Amino acid sequence: MMNRKLWKASGRLMTTVLAASLTLLAPGWGAAAAGKDPLTDNRPLYELHTLAGTGEIGLVDGANGSVAFRMPGGLTAAGEDRLYVADTGNQRIRRVSGTSTSSLAGLDLGEDAYGNLIGAWNDGLRESAAFDDIAGLALDAAGAIIAADAGNHAIRRITADGQATTIAGNGVQGWQDGDGEQASFHRPQAVAVAPGGIIYVADTLNHVIRKIEQGRVTTLTAPSTRIVEYFSGAIAAAGDYADGPIAAAKFNEPSGLALDAKGNLYVSDTGNQVIRYIDFGAGTVSTVAGSRLRYEAATSFAEGGYADGPAATARFYAPRGLAVTPEGGVLIADSLNHAIRYLKDGVVSTVAGTPGTTGKSDGLASYAGLNTPTAIAQLGDGSYAIADTANNRIRLLTPYRLPAGVIADDSIKLLYGQERVATDAAPRIVSGTTFVPVRVIAERLGYQVVHDAKSGQVTVSREGMSYQLKAGALIVQRGEGGARADVALHAAPFIEQGRLYLPVRFFAEEIGLDVQWLSSVRAVLLRERLG
Repeated sequence: MMNRKLWKASGRLMTTVLAASLTLLAPGWGAAAAGKDPLTDNRPLYELHTLAGTGEIGLVDGANGSVAFRMPGGLTAAGEDRLYVADTGNQRIRRVSGTSTSSLAGLDLGEDAYGNLIGAWNDGLRESAAFDDIAGLALDAAGAIIAADAGNHAIRRITADGQATTIAGNGVQGWQDGDGEQASFHRPQAVAVAPGGIIYVADTLNHVIRKIEQGRVTTLTAPSTRIVEYFSGAIAAAGDYADGPIAAAKFNEPSGLALDAKGNLYVSDTGNQVIRYIDFGAGTVSTVAGSRLRYEAATSFAEGGYADGPAATARFYAPRGLAVTPEGGVLIADSLNHAIRYLKDGVVSTVAGTPGTTGKSDGLASYAGLNTPTAIAQLGDGSYAIADTANNRIRLLTPYRLPAGVIADDSIKLLYGQERVATDAAPRIVSGTTFVPVRVIAERLGYQVVHDAKSGQVTVSREGMSYQLKAGALIVQRGEGGARADVALHAAPFIEQGRLYLPVRFFAEEIGLDVQWLSSVRAVLLRERLG
């Protein structure tokens, strides 16, 4: 019999918005890029595309370009062509293939007074299964979905044919260890499944990490005893922070989990704005990224922020979903920074999104937009799916791949996106600055190039915009609609074998291209920033 719940959990998840404007430093080019290999260093070159969803809020199945989601909040993948989505606001599990999206399980009970779809708790097959604010997902060894059913305070299992059963929890919030329905949770947000079948649970509003082994739930970490007084007479329990032995470690709204190759567990400690690491062999919990600020007296959470760099001084704002990469790094859905961050070798960098700014544009990942990403899942072949929650889309993060035939040798190549630009005059690196032949790259970009042999002046023009430059001159004159302005170069153009060479940085700043130096194959890569 269906146990329909007409209440929602009273616990408060972090939903604050970013108030401060944060700035992303653009990727290096020219001299700054020389010696760095973006294909192999700490910041891979990614591109961001839309895999499924129009962005309109709703419930629509069909071709990926026309489907609709409602605040998707969890992902797990079974290979490159089967992605499962916790469509949280639609109270459903959806399945995304390379071309289409369908509903796997979930029940429609109508809307509540606020226009939200009503959640419920019921085991059963496909349309008779019911969920309530379903969140984090993982796969077990049999290929079934293990789900954190947050609003039902339960851990569920959904098979490939849509059969839902309850592993642990009883639909009532609480904190109790035990077998199956004897156990209780408080809005669990994430799960991870070890190869041996152990299920780890981020029991978010209990502020602890739990374990389910052979159906029995136990608590691994220490409870928080911290009390916050928001204002006089208004008090509430809150999470806390402590590294050390696992049994003594404390968390604050943990909401993301990922197992590494050693079987140890990365945790997004969301309320503490840090990434933690549970080493089961050593029996310890440590902070591996993020600089947690002290709690204020009337604050449940540590202050969020944004900073790349050494892991100990990096800053996050409500980190959520995690994915361990084959290279041993960790991708982090930094939800309220609206970015995907990357932790590798003790350094945090930003690989997608414009921190502090919401957006939905596709293109180069460093310039594309996200809005509250909460989950990330590895698809294979270096690609990852992202639950772009507030955009109601599933996004695809893919690595840049070299054009066929581009290999390491002594020549310097010129690449434009996936194309190798043919030229009989190769790019040059002089005193750490990368130069390209003006005519070759300008004509490839659709500009006309006119050389005045008498004055030595070269004019590059397109659609009412023109640039006039000369060898040895550090000033380029820009013209647009009759207006003139001087543009300063950081290195002067030069002529070699009858060709004028210009610093590649000029194209990045004036034409809006992203420019990278790929040292592994000795190539200059130019790409359009937005798709």
